[in-house]
Amino acid sequence: MKCSRTSLVERYATAVVVGVLLAWALFAYVRALFDSEDPPALHGLGLGITLLNVVMIVFLAGGMRVGRKKESRWRAASIFLLAGAVAASVAFYGIEPDFGAGFVTAMIALWALFSRLPLTWGIAASAVTIVAVAVLGEVFRDDGADLGLLVAFMGVTLGAAASRQGVAAQEATRRAEAANAVLAERSHLAREIHDILAHSLSAQIVHLEGARLLLSRDGDRVQALDRVERARSLARSGLEETRRALATLRGEIPEPKEVIAELAEEFYASTGRPCDVQVTGVPRELSPQAGLAVVRTTQEALTNVRKHAPGARAHVTLRYLSDKVELEVTDSGSTETAAGSDGGGYGLVGMRERAELIDGTLMTGPDGKGFRVSLRVPV
Repeated sequence: MKCSRTSLVERYATAVVVGVLLAWALFAYVRALFDSEDPPALHGLGLGITLLNVVMIVFLAGGMRVGRKKESRWRAASIFLLAGAVAASVAFYGIEPDFGAGFVTAMIALWALFSRLPLTWGIAASAVTIVAVAVLGEVFRDDGADLGLLVAFMGVTLGAAASRQGVAAQEATRRAEAANAVLAERSHLAREIHDILAHSLSAQIVHLEGARLLLSRDGDRVQALDRVERARSLARSGLEETRRALATLRGEIPEPKEVIAELAEEFYASTGRPCDVQVTGVPRELSPQAGLAVVRTTQEALTNVRKHAPGARAHVTLRYLSDKVELEVTDSGSTETAAGSDGGGYGLVGMRERAELIDGTLMTGPDGKGFRVSLRVPV
């Protein structure tokens, strides 16, 4: 909350400073305009100067403002307004070739126009502007075209082109970083699937081999059946975990609260003990990485309750906050001390590493007679 307030104050301070500078620049421009040899008026040449300056300022401000919107119609309107501002500035130069302040509006409008047009069209617009300024200078100035002014317009063109290329390079870098992040996440999910299958299959082999030995040695059908049922349960669990990991790989992971409800039902079915689920806040869509971290942490925490807290009840709380999501899994405790499980790679260490990969935090420790697992991930 403190950070958001600081950012808000900084934005307001920046807006105030920019507003003051723009107001001062406009005041200085208008003052210089009225101090010129041909000031604005409501008749004759002064009327033309008045209209051209109004068009320049209104079109430039309007083009800059609507240019912030992403829709194509607003982009076209921005191009039209900025082109009008450039044209009005060039026309004003033809009337008052010695009024230097008028060049600033033309250069700002040309820079903004160049950034919104395709590169070829931007170069063409700059070339037309430079040629028009050169011709008007030759016709209306006593000493011919102002070479310094022409060089300045060329500099604006080169600067706008360089800025355009810089923005394109930044966008390419962001796309490359996003692609690398996707590849890294896919690699991470591949390791998840590998661990799931390795754990599930190895445990199934142990139980099935035990059942085979029981049947071949003393024919204990009851214990052999128990082993087979455990293997079947592991196969189902492994298949479900693999399905969830593959769904995440495709970007189809369901809402964490839905998966947590399924895990709570599985906990009750396997232990006969209830697992209460509480969801607070307004549910929102999470990134695949954050959603997977919440789901896998819940799953591992409930697995640890089953293994290390016999007879304990479980409670899962999922909180949707403004800038993060909090998950808390607790149990009522038992005669055994809660501890992490290696679980074929699904222990507390794995949960903590998964949280740190997405800038989250995982806290674990005793909670009264039971044990608590707390996960926080940023939204």
